[in-house]
Amino acid sequence: PCTAHCSHGLQPLDNGIFNVIKGAYRKELQKLASLTDSAPVDKVNFVRAYTKAREAAMRKEIILSGWRFTGNWPINRHKALTHPEIQPDKEKLLEQFQTPSPPPLHSDDTPKTSRQVREMAKHRSRPTRRNYSKIAKGLEALEMKVAVQNARITDLEEQMAQLRRGKKRKAVPNPNRRFMALAEALATEEALPDSKEAEIEVDVDEKVESVSDQRANVRTLRS
Repeated sequence: PCTAHCSHGLQPLDNGIFNVIKGAYRKELQKLASLTDSAPVDKVNFVRAYTKAREAAMRKEIILSGWRFTGNWPINRHKALTHPEIQPDKEKLLEQFQTPSPPPLHSDDTPKTSRQVREMAKHRSRPTRRNYSKIAKGLEALEMKVAVQNARITDLEEQMAQLRRGKKRKAVPNPNRRFMALAEALATEEALPDSKEAEIEVDVDEKVESVSDQRANVRTLRS
C-alpha cells in the first residue's frame, strides 16, 4: 500500500515489526555480551540472536498494529496526516512567519560609513530604521567635516613646502676671512706688553721728577 519513497512514518513495517525486532535483538546481544565478556559477535551467535528476536516480533498482533498505527488499514487519513514523523518542524514553521533577523555582526562587520549604516537598516523594523537614519545623517556630517579638514591640511602642507623651497641657502663661512681675523687677534695680543712697558717708564720718570723737586725745596728752606 505504501511506495518505497514514502516517509518511514507511513511504513507499517517500520512502525510495527522492525521496531520490535530491533529491541529484541538488542536485548539478546546484551545477554551474549555478559556471557562472552564483550567478545565480537560471530556468525553463529548473530543467527541465534536474530532468530530469537524474529520469533518475538513476527506475531499477528504486532503486524496488524503497524498497519493500524500508520492509518493504512483500517484506512484513517487523519491518523496518517497527523503522524508526528511527517509533521513540519515547528521552529522552521515559525521562522517563516517571523521578520527575518539580520545576520550576526562581527568586529570586522562594524559599519564605518553612512552607506553601510543604511544597508544594515534594510532588514530592521520601522522604528529601528528611523534610528539608523539619524545615525547615518550624523555620520554624513562627520564625513563632510573630515573631508574639509583633510583638504585644509593638504593646502597647509603645500604652503609649507613652498616656503621651504623659497628659503635661502645657509651662508658658508669664508676660510680666508677666518684666517685674517685670527691674525689680527694675534697681533693685538703682541702689542699689549709694549704699551704696558711704556706706561711703567712714564710713571718712573714722573716719580723721579717729584723727588728732585722735593729736595730743591728742602735746600731752599735751610739757606
